[in-house]
Amino acid sequence: MSNIGSVQYSKGDKVGELKAVWIHSDYGNGTGSATGSLSAKFEGKYEIKYFDNNGSFLTVLELEIIKNDQRYDLSWSKNGVVTSIGIGVANSGLLSAGYYDV
Repeated sequence: MSNIGSVQYSKGDKVGELKAVWIHSDYGNGTGSATGSLSAKFEGKYEIKYFDNNGSFLTVLELEIIKNDQRYDLSWSKNGVVTSIGIGVANSGLLSAGYYDV
């Protein structure tokens, strides 16, 4: 398989922060750190910085998370252009999502 990935978000130490752990079929794996939404929930708009598994900076993306009944719809964009979309579920304080690049 190619062009797909999985990410898991947890709440950061402050309101509006998310921490990420990700894996991608083509780009390996790493972490991320997001700031944005002042909600105590996952939904909202964030700026997220992604790093590879060695901690080297990769990119900054805009992340939007929308709660839609029991699922979460996620989209990542760069300069207003959507780069990836995904679907997720929250459980035990974590948001886990699968995604693909568009």
